[in-house]
Amino acid sequence: MKRTEIIIKSTLMVILLGCINSCTDLETTLYSELSPDTEFTTENTQIAAILTAYAPMAEFYGNNGYFEVQELSTETSAAPAKFGPWDDGGIWARLHRHEWENNAWFINNAWNMCFSGIATCNRLMEEFEATLDDPTEAINELRALRAFYYFTAMDLWGDVPLVTQFLGAETSPSRTPKVEVYNFITSELEDLITQLPADVGGQYYGRWNRWAAMGILARIYLNAEVYTGTPQYQKVLDLTQQIIDGGQYSLVPNYLDNFTIDNTGSSENIMVVVQSKTSGGAFNMHMRTLHPLNRATYNFTDGPWNGYTALEEFYNSFDDADTRKEMFITGQQYTSSGEPINDPNGAIEIDSQGNPDPDGTPLIFTPYINELFPFAFSQSGARIGKYEFENGIALAMDNDFPIIRFSEILLMRAEALWRSGGNMTEAEELVRQVRERAGLEAISPLTEDALYDEIQRELAFEAQARTIMIRFDRFNNTWWEKTITDPNKNVFPIPTAQLNGNPNLTQNPGY
Repeated sequence: MKRTEIIIKSTLMVILLGCINSCTDLETTLYSELSPDTEFTTENTQIAAILTAYAPMAEFYGNNGYFEVQELSTETSAAPAKFGPWDDGGIWARLHRHEWENNAWFINNAWNMCFSGIATCNRLMEEFEATLDDPTEAINELRALRAFYYFTAMDLWGDVPLVTQFLGAETSPSRTPKVEVYNFITSELEDLITQLPADVGGQYYGRWNRWAAMGILARIYLNAEVYTGTPQYQKVLDLTQQIIDGGQYSLVPNYLDNFTIDNTGSSENIMVVVQSKTSGGAFNMHMRTLHPLNRATYNFTDGPWNGYTALEEFYNSFDDADTRKEMFITGQQYTSSGEPINDPNGAIEIDSQGNPDPDGTPLIFTPYINELFPFAFSQSGARIGKYEFENGIALAMDNDFPIIRFSEILLMRAEALWRSGGNMTEAEELVRQVRERAGLEAISPLTEDALYDEIQRELAFEAQARTIMIRFDRFNNTWWEKTITDPNKNVFPIPTAQLNGNPNLTQNPGY
């Protein structure tokens, strides 16, 4: 890792450790101990201030609920109730079945992530404007970050409050129509593309630069028909071509190298959420997916919680020759010294139909999950091993979480070509590049099902599954342990806590 990347990562983690996990309104003041008059006197203090606006984003996967609503509500994964640890009153089963409550913690926390980030961006822009001789560069970065938070909020709830001030903001803002929010986001990013730095890595690692802004704008345009009713595939093609022609990013030879403990050197990760194992528990996939007895496998300081698992059908959608299938953990589990692990509970667990665990005491992860709720076998389900697990860590991981990767740029371009009836030879070639890296042959002709499956497999567990399913009109279909649901589920309810705190907010239809 380069020294400047270490500085950025270390500074952000210090800020994250000192931040409150969430705030409940747009007027929350997030000043540090320094006053604006003294805080921004050097470049380092300016960067440190900017990084406070990234703090909510740093829990993108952690306690903010965003990963949960984007993945566990889809056909990729679930958190089966494994004899106690993941029951929680059935909250995870209801998320998977699209029966979530308006006050579910993950929905409220995701809201807080977005709007605490927006409030901090607005505050810092006003402080920089008032105290810096030339605040343009700092303000541009904050505008890009704010646009990302607004994109996330729009994608989750549709109409959301559009607030671009801090001191002069309304105390109780009403919701702005989704199309207006979309227009604001796209206008901001279009304006910023030529103004943001084109540099990559170093001090720009994990921060919004020109290429990251292009990438997220391309994703927004790819979903434009969902958000506005009007497709924007040519804009997707223009942006993705600029990123490809820019030559700053490329596919790494080994897919899983994008998700290693130290993945700062990946030439494929365009934008990441910076994480650190010293942050307490921000990125803790190892804790959420592995069995408590896997503590002996990796010498963790704590026993994992036995939660998230891939769905069997999604696991089986990967060809055995697909090297991406290595992201799953299945089979007999062993200690770090190579001894088989036995789970005494395997001999006594009986599901709701009176069936015993067929594997007995050996700790064997099977793709098959006997039931979602209330008594999933503790050993059932392929575990999510996409993000490399470091030996001996505590509650948090060091792997930076990818927001935009170059492979997504290739697939977005392929999808835009396919949807617009463009050059199908080029579309198939782009998909071929992604599949060839995974050890697979090209697909021809490129059908909707083949394209959808390829996108979901490539971007698995990167907090995009729900948005992809909605774009392909599949989010309300039936899959394991889920029946057909109403299209109103394409957006989440405005959290009860927010409605109670702001009388000008209205609820989404059907909730």
